[in-house]
Amino acid sequence: MIPDVEATPHRKLALVDVDRLLPVSDTRVELLAPGDLAEVESFYAFAYPGTWFQPRMLETGRYVGVRRDGRLVCVAGVHVWSPAYRVAALGNVATLPEARGEGVATAACTRLCRLLLEDGIDVISLNVRADNLAAIRAYEKLGFAPAADYVEVLLRRPAA
Repeated sequence: MIPDVEATPHRKLALVDVDRLLPVSDTRVELLAPGDLAEVESFYAFAYPGTWFQPRMLETGRYVGVRRDGRLVCVAGVHVWSPAYRVAALGNVATLPEARGEGVATAACTRLCRLLLEDGIDVISLNVRADNLAAIRAYEKLGFAPAADYVEVLLRRPAA
């Protein structure tokens, strides 16, 4: 049997101009911790269903969020974080629909990149769907540039 295949074009972006992070205010962004797990999972269930978030990712100490009226409206974290190899990959960046266009994801990604740079990380990258032009523009404003295009493939077992 041939598996069901879903192929989605993506772009890998790399942070190439850290000076572009400087003008962005990140004062409303807070560090998230394992104690925030229930709230983070609830947030992703609504804002980013199907994300690859795993609870252990909060243990890295490299997840940030923005709250409005005590409720998370944006979360950003890492898929990869290796101080030993000095590399990191941002991931699970999401914003509630009612907070989009307000700069909360830009602020969260800025704070996260600053934390990673303080860790001594030399290479910061991320993956984004090629059709997510708003996100790509936002990342480019923060100093990210295209590094590679690729296709992400999800294979599903065929029905019996």
